Amino acid sequence: MVKYKIFDDDSQLIVGTCKDILGLSGECTTIVENESFQKIILEDFTITREFMGYCTETKASVSNIHLSILDVNGNTIGSFYFSLKVPLYFHKNVPEIKQRYLELIGTLLTKTSKEALAIWEKWRHSPPTSTNLWSSLTEQQRVGWLEVARLYFKRSPNQQDERHGVYVLDATYVKDSTSFFCALGEAINGPGGYFGFDLLSLEDCLCGGYGVAPPFTLTLQNDSDYFETNSVFLTQINQIFTEKQVRIVRS
Repeated sequence: MVKYKIFDDDSQLIVGTCKDILGLSGECTTIVENESFQKIILEDFTITREFMGYCTETKASVSNIHLSILDVNGNTIGSFYFSLKVPLYFHKNVPEIKQRYLELIGTLLTKTSKEALAIWEKWRHSPPTSTNLWSSLTEQQRVGWLEVARLYFKRSPNQQDERHGVYVLDATYVKDSTSFFCALGEAINGPGGYFGFDLLSLEDCLCGGYGVAPPFTLTLQNDSDYFETNSVFLTQINQIFTEKQVRIVRS
């Protein structure tokens, strides 16, 4: 099954497809001219004839690519940006249409984790349709959950931010800052939703572009002990929300 499409950043054309990509966690590194780079391997890579024709006609090279994650229906659900150290000139060294392995060296703008890759694999087949599915995960898996939620292509780019809304945060399973942001993302944007992973990213989300913009009201439901014992985190959250005109109600 094809799991990834590779897009050329300059032409926005599909370079090709592959069944898997090794090295997305940044674990495969190589030293070139005393500088460290990431190495990724595209398994069962197939270049598109359209892109081969484009390269032959324009003599264009490939320097920056998007590694797009596909669901089982072939739709893009996420993407990683990769900048090649040395541009590829397909018209100079004409590759086979299909290659068992294609090795690329460059820089991954965003590295992922093995926990996140496992969640991507699940969401590829079936994204979350109910809330709190993250509650049974380990702390590292919840970090991976937030990473996937942040990158997951769910919202239309033309969708307007809602203001003056009322949102309910189910705090039943909130026991640390990571689970708080898992719950907050779902309160704002539904199952698998994202609305920050730490204090800085929360402030960024509150500036707009993530489905909701202040002012709005956030109701804490099924308040957990965490909010009683972690006064420092709550103080910081309350300060940010107050400054951004977010009203918190504890039910």
